[in-house]
Amino acid sequence: MPSGKNFGKERLYLVIIIALAALAAYMFFQNTIATSSQQAVTENVLSTYKNLTESDAEVLSVKDEGNLYKILLRLKLTDGDVLREVYATKDGRYFSENVIDVADFNSRLVKERDFAECLKTKGLIVLGQKSEPNTLQQLLIIGNFANKVYVECSGANLQACQQLGIQMIPTIIYNKMNYTGVQTREWIESLTGCKY
Repeated sequence: MPSGKNFGKERLYLVIIIALAALAAYMFFQNTIATSSQQAVTENVLSTYKNLTESDAEVLSVKDEGNLYKILLRLKLTDGDVLREVYATKDGRYFSENVIDVADFNSRLVKERDFAECLKTKGLIVLGQKSEPNTLQQLLIIGNFANKVYVECSGANLQACQQLGIQMIPTIIYNKMNYTGVQTREWIESLTGCKY
């Protein structure tokens, strides 16, 4: 029969062994769930790309990026293989080829806002119709805050645009001069002195 002191140590060892075994089982179970979740997400993304491209695709790698899986795909298209890096949420509900760096995105938004504010202050106006591709291209060149200088030439504004002598859209009006067609950001900067 073990002494009381040794019996206490043996019980302590037994409790530690049971706790370690339970921890190992828990970690194994969690890893199994994570692996099956990762496989399900990967299969969904792969299936989506196969449907989208109507061609074969394969997963080259999957990396856990914290809250997202970074999945590298090879799409086997008729004109050659293409690699795609896709980010998917761990629940598999959302995925994207683009991940936004919040700091860079906010920095760009500040530049776009300041640029549009400067154009507005200088009196630049962009006339066009959002249903027309060149107008949309011009607005994209100016940025997310192009609405500060944009006037839609349809509906109630159509007559006003015609009275300004607008022959083509988009048209930029600056210092009582009309400039037709899509203009580059550099051209607009040079014209107005506003910097992006």
